[in-house]
Amino acid sequence: MQKYSLRRGQLELYPERHRASWKGREVSLTLREYAIVERLARQPGEDLQYRNLYDLVRGSGFSAGVGTDGYQVNVRAFIKRIRRKFRDIDPNFNAIENYPRFGYRWRPGRGPRP
Repeated sequence: MQKYSLRRGQLELYPERHRASWKGREVSLTLREYAIVERLARQPGEDLQYRNLYDLVRGSGFSAGVGTDGYQVNVRAFIKRIRRKFRDIDPNFNAIENYPRFGYRWRPGRGPRP
């Protein structure tokens, strides 16, 4: 197995392959889902805005959804799917925190920095 580049507690990220594992089990993430998890995990405790996460996966300036804040719905859907995939492995998964009306953050204290 490839040496991991980033570890946060039970999370291991393999950037060269865009793979993630939780508690030693692979989490089947899409490339966009992986990008979100990696960004959050690289900055634990830092609040990342909906727009920044949306631009990460769709590209700067891309717009989808209804109204000027439609992108928030898209980001929430990504996070919901990501959490479900992690909870399939660990029903107590809670590493992704919501910052209401702002965005998300990776819960700090989930392991050593790279």
